[in-house]
Amino acid sequence: MSDVLEIFGKKIQSGNKIIRNHWAVNARNKQEWCVLVRNQMRLKKVVKAKENEKYTLMIISYRKRLLDKDNLYTGCKSLLDACVIEDLIWDDNPDCIDLKVQQYKSTEEHTMIIRKK
Repeated sequence: MSDVLEIFGKKIQSGNKIIRNHWAVNARNKQEWCVLVRNQMRLKKVVKAKENEKYTLMIISYRKRLLDKDNLYTGCKSLLDACVIEDLIWDDNPDCIDLKVQQYKSTEEHTMIIRKK
């Protein structure tokens, strides 16, 4: 059983860009991810995670330019925080999720989140 959330028009930023952003810009970015994740969860009727429930979380970034792997993982921080806030996952520590991140070249930029039990 897996839940698939597709977020169009929003891509994962590079970790290098996030490091250089003002803290308020990063906070706004996390709020945007929260709204997008919440809307997808409501639309697809995704059940909220229960306490200490473990999931495999795969984040797939479709983008015009590919990133280094470390920049891709670092760029997922705001999205992971949003997933915790919106209860898609209980926590982002290794006891609660097995995180996998992939990226593919695409003309349309979007992000896909797949949660598996």
